Amino acid sequence: MSSSLKRKRSEVLDAETRPPPPSWSQLDNESLIRPDNSKKVATACKGCRKQKIKCELRNDEPPCARCHRKGLECILHIPNRTATEDHKQISLLGKDMLSVHDTLERICQHLGIRNPDPLASYPNTTGNETQAPQNDYEQDDDGVCELSPPASPSAAKAPIDSYLTSLQETSPAGTSPQKARRNTLAPADMVTKGVISVESANLLVEYYLRHLDRFLYSLAGHYKCLDDVRRASPALLAAMCTVAAFQKPESSGLFDICNREYRHLVSTAMFEKRNQEFIRALCIGSFWLPNSSRILASDAIRRSADCRLPRSYHQLNNVRATLATTTNAISETANHEAADRVRLWYLLFVSDQQLSILHNRDCIMHADKDIIEGRDLLLSASKPTNDDVRLISQVSLLVIMGQIKAVFSSDEMTPVPKMLAVQLNHFSRELDQWHDRFSPLFEADPHVGGFPLAGLKLHHQFGRLYLGHHVLRGLQKTNPIPLHFQQAALTAREAAGTIFSMILENDALRANIVGMPHYFHIMISFAGHFSLDVCMKFSEQLGVNVHDEFTRISSVLAFFAQTNVVAQHPLARVTTGLMRKLSDCSAALGVEGVLAGSPFSRLEGQYAAARDFGLASTSEAQQPGLLPGAATPFDWQALPTDFLYTDFADFDFADTLFDFVT
Repeated sequence: MSSSLKRKRSEVLDAETRPPPPSWSQLDNESLIRPDNSKKVATACKGCRKQKIKCELRNDEPPCARCHRKGLECILHIPNRTATEDHKQISLLGKDMLSVHDTLERICQHLGIRNPDPLASYPNTTGNETQAPQNDYEQDDDGVCELSPPASPSAAKAPIDSYLTSLQETSPAGTSPQKARRNTLAPADMVTKGVISVESANLLVEYYLRHLDRFLYSLAGHYKCLDDVRRASPALLAAMCTVAAFQKPESSGLFDICNREYRHLVSTAMFEKRNQEFIRALCIGSFWLPNSSRILASDAIRRSADCRLPRSYHQLNNVRATLATTTNAISETANHEAADRVRLWYLLFVSDQQLSILHNRDCIMHADKDIIEGRDLLLSASKPTNDDVRLISQVSLLVIMGQIKAVFSSDEMTPVPKMLAVQLNHFSRELDQWHDRFSPLFEADPHVGGFPLAGLKLHHQFGRLYLGHHVLRGLQKTNPIPLHFQQAALTAREAAGTIFSMILENDALRANIVGMPHYFHIMISFAGHFSLDVCMKFSEQLGVNVHDEFTRISSVLAFFAQTNVVAQHPLARVTTGLMRKLSDCSAALGVEGVLAGSPFSRLEGQYAAARDFGLASTSEAQQPGLLPGAATPFDWQALPTDFLYTDFADFDFADTLFDFVT
């Protein structure tokens, strides 16, 4: 007999006497008692593997030297897992297969068709008697990657680095695979929880992406549908649905539901680490939800510093320098990612600056000089998008307005000193130069029409009003405007009047009065209160036609009142607050007929009298919410002054108190 024939016969005998392969349950039981002396070998982090460079790990733990030096998140790839971990994964796969098979059997029984064949790995179990493996490992027990520990925002060594290092050494569980996997599990979103239906979520997300996102310079433009948003972040989904329901009166019933879920996700994540999409969700809310905008913006700014968002500017600068000499897919991807992060940082800057102006407080965000002065980098692409042009124009305007605030703003209601008169001319020229530079670059948007250019002109008037209103600070009716400030006062009054004229005459503004961020509505409210105060105190000195001014404001309020919005919308609050002020001023000056043709015409002269004497002498006073011809009810008495944007006394912004609970 030949040697090859003997070898084949030996293999057959070995196969006949070899024990069968272990089942899922046998693997589970053996995995708990099988000794395993193997050791996990960390080869390289994902970043170094992608770049195909050597990964220098200290004590086989992240972060590696490259990620630590560049401030990147170090995700450690561990290909060589221990045998015990492999058995756990096999056990979990078996459990999942049993669950799928059991569900399939139930479906077949319900449809009355033949059941699927039994699982070969569990020959003794059929139907609903199928049991999962006995060793039910926790879902968050294991993971295939390790996340780097929290680090200081600075690339250089910070005092806290030594503390974090010692904490990691004494608490290995802090960077354990269990915790890593727990952090990477995708939480359920509001659709999965059953908070809203898929149909409702789809309508709200589609409305946000197609319409509202254009006001935010396409911050979420890379998302195309509901599924994309759901995969990205539950908080992002909640933010889009909340904002969309806030702007759609037909979805007003969903606003409270979505807003409650949105706030729940934000509050429960206060002490948790979140990704860039969570910051995007906070940013969206800060632009449209006035009652919680400051809290959302503050949290977003803190998280942007934790994830080193400002460094993206330098990354974008390096990537575009590379693209100038060579083009490849990797560089293009890096360019898009860095540009997206830079846009997010600029939007946080815009939100912080706008809230600083509205609430008359200091900014929270530390404005990196390189990023601010080099903001045109975003426009250095071969063909910059219209959204990038609009975003950079807004950043440029708020840089000027921030400088105005730094020079003229004061916590004390004292008049502006004469020596600052020269600064008024300087900032006025800068505002005009800003308008002249960007207005030729703006183009119509397919979704919001001519709003970009109309918004630019409106922002220009906001800037002129904000600059000039300071000169009236601290002046009483008996004190005339100083001669050296009269031109600035005239400019501010003209800007306020132009704002209301634009609302009446510009179709793009009228079509988008619902949908624009709340900064517009509050600045419009401030313009109205400023005009009314000027009419009350300085109409003769500035040559103001009081009747024409009151009539113009009344016409805008009539348009607002006939606009259908949810009860919590800032437009409703602005309308009620300005109507209060207009009624008081017209009664005080004896001006009549300014409400002719408006939904408020039947209330002329009656609201002030009823309020002053505590009487309800008219049917409208008895039923304050009913305005003829109005699509939205406005209750004179229901909302406190804090909610009506009326606290602009003495020609200054006030730190308006908003309700952060309801």
